[in-house]
Amino acid sequence: MTRIVHVVESFGAGTLSMVLAVANRQVADGFAVHVIHSVREETPANWRELFDARVQMTQLPMTRAISPLGDFKAGRLLVNTLKQLQPDVVHLHSSKAGALGRIASLVYRGPRWFFSPHGLSFLQRAEGRWKNNVFLLIEKLLARAPVTFVACSPGEAEQIRANLGPHVVEVHNAVDFNAIPVATGSSDGVVRIGTVGRVTLARNPELFAQIAAALGKPGQVEFVWIGGGDAEGEVALRAAGVNVCGWVPRDDALARMARLDIYIQTSRWEGMPVAVLEAMAAGLPVVATDVIGNRDLVRDGLNGYLAQTAADFTARLALLAADVHARKALGEHARQFVATHYSLDVMMASLYGAYGVVVEPKVHDPKVIPHAGAQ
Repeated sequence: MTRIVHVVESFGAGTLSMVLAVANRQVADGFAVHVIHSVREETPANWRELFDARVQMTQLPMTRAISPLGDFKAGRLLVNTLKQLQPDVVHLHSSKAGALGRIASLVYRGPRWFFSPHGLSFLQRAEGRWKNNVFLLIEKLLARAPVTFVACSPGEAEQIRANLGPHVVEVHNAVDFNAIPVATGSSDGVVRIGTVGRVTLARNPELFAQIAAALGKPGQVEFVWIGGGDAEGEVALRAAGVNVCGWVPRDDALARMARLDIYIQTSRWEGMPVAVLEAMAAGLPVVATDVIGNRDLVRDGLNGYLAQTAADFTARLALLAADVHARKALGEHARQFVATHYSLDVMMASLYGAYGVVVEPKVHDPKVIPHAGAQ
């Protein structure tokens, strides 16, 4: 039996959604799966219940911030844990686990190594050019490790090839439609516009607040942020009249998303946003910033709109808020688009191809041809 280990420090929001979907599908397909993870503020309290009972879990104290001593200890623990598990495949997720894991790959050479950035650190243009250049230098050094990049979008793959090297495969993010409730919209006549995720620099809560302050009208148009995070960002949002609900269980977050009328994504940068995929799968029209990841999903005027400034957002949102038929038409196109191109089946086939593993057909699978002598 092929043994697969996922390593993730960013154990929340979209990264958790992807690791959860992949790990659960892999054990259902007959693989032995182990997840090495940390716990963040945004990690749901019931995280263990979300995973299939057959998925083995090991908590390892990795931190988001750079900590030379702490990172050294975490890296040593990671190597020791992997040596005990003896996996065939190790799949790293997001920046910190990606850095620690790629260094570990130089020490522990047994498995096949893969790394999903879920958003490249050196594209974080809000951090400033100098800091981004530092991130790029670090990534160039780490790219020498024997690890294959797994790009979650065409735009991310292009950036990896241009800046870090040719060892990259594309496995686009996906959603499990069975887990996404269909959007019903608000039931009280108020048009609700919102987003799901961490309040953080990457998600640009300041832009969200600017849009909400310009367009929000109590009892008519209201803005919602499903999630929590940076205190400064939350203050800015609330000052603009945004309802910041804080962290809630995943099922609750999806249910709240389904009660929105329009979904917006004000990201400064992305890989391929799982929250946007989930919103589109729910049948919501999406208005998103014109950045890598968002532009891979949103087809301007067909399943949503791309925007570059607060004025772009407010103009698009004002039109959609006033036209329920346009919202429904865009939302239906969004749902069909994700169903066609970003289903879990499509993603898993690509991922297994990248791993170089084969899913054994199940005995009860109707596609399995019986032995010639079977009755």
